[in-house]
Amino acid sequence: MRRCLSLLLVAVLAITLLAFSGTAQAQFGSLKDKVKRKANEKVDKKLDDALDGKDNKSSDDKEKGKEGSEKSGQEKASSTGKEAAASPAEMSLYTKYDFIPGDKVIFFDDLAREETGEFPSRWKLDVGVFEVAKLGDRPWIMCTNRGVIRPKVAPGPLPPKYTFELDFYVKGQGHATHSFFIYWYDSKDRSAGSNNVGQFGIIQDYRTFLDIKGSHLANKALDNKLSPGVHTMRVMATTTSLKCYIDNVRMANVPAVEGFTPNAIAVFMDPQGKADNPQLIGNIRYAEGGKTLREQLDEAGRIVTHGILFASGSAVIRGESYKTLADIGKLLTDSPDLRLSIEGHTDSDGADASNLTLSKNRAESVKAYLVENATVDAGRLETKGWGKTKPIDKNTTPEGKANNRRVELVKL
Repeated sequence: MRRCLSLLLVAVLAITLLAFSGTAQAQFGSLKDKVKRKANEKVDKKLDDALDGKDNKSSDDKEKGKEGSEKSGQEKASSTGKEAAASPAEMSLYTKYDFIPGDKVIFFDDLAREETGEFPSRWKLDVGVFEVAKLGDRPWIMCTNRGVIRPKVAPGPLPPKYTFELDFYVKGQGHATHSFFIYWYDSKDRSAGSNNVGQFGIIQDYRTFLDIKGSHLANKALDNKLSPGVHTMRVMATTTSLKCYIDNVRMANVPAVEGFTPNAIAVFMDPQGKADNPQLIGNIRYAEGGKTLREQLDEAGRIVTHGILFASGSAVIRGESYKTLADIGKLLTDSPDLRLSIEGHTDSDGADASNLTLSKNRAESVKAYLVENATVDAGRLETKGWGKTKPIDKNTTPEGKANNRRVELVKL
């Protein structure tokens, strides 16, 4: 009898332990799912914050030289030039970066005045499905079916020297990767039978390709896949040469291009994955290249540059400015008697007082950088801030405003 009772007790205990184990395992599995869900939510929030401009660790999620809102200008314009000087650590990332944006903006689109859900009004559709979308507070062009769009610009061949830049968004974290390409065509209008005569693009978030007139000229890969957030694709071209960049890395350098005379430039997009992984581009800037710093100074007594870029609404110099600042430093070193007035200018957006302060602080930032990094005597440099009071273009178009946001160096 005792043996039977013992066996019965053992059986009851075994069943109880199995039940507890199953409950504990279920609870543990539920806890793992909750932790994983929270982690994914945190990653998505970080990506949204980066697009909203809340995460300023990456210089590539800033607007190209734009002053930002009136509020941000008033909050940040109080920084002095010395405090806002670019850090050596940031600049060191761009020591091999030789991209200089064109001086005269032909086309600029930050999509600021576009209606969400509509086709972007300043573009022409070749093929595909495109619309304006917002991620956070920032507007983008979203592609939902592979295709090509072209900026609306005056007909005619591309300038003998030009740059083309655009931001693109990477979600990362195991999501499907999109394809982004800059296309060149031999005709302005697809209906005229235009042919693709060149393309530079990135696939799989790290592999790039450059093809010109059917010849495969470069296929460099990045050391690592692009991190989640905003990145930038750039092209700097002349009639005989071509350089291509992803962020601060030069992916192609073609010193001699024979017979490459495209008449149009466009963007090709090929989305992959689901709706929670949108394919987005924004802040598209197409500009004509200008004269060298020395040529400008000798001919006009002043240098107008759009190659010194600042974080939005502040006087903090962005790393992409390295090449332009290095060239200015060399100009001053080669001409020891040269004295310059560094003058900041804004567009008409925002309050007059904050724009005036912001432009002054930006000029002081440039002076501080040249004194510290180019060993230029501070007595050779003066600074002024003009705000919106001396425009060189109209402030009624995105291109005009982009041209007005500049730094000038005036010979004293």
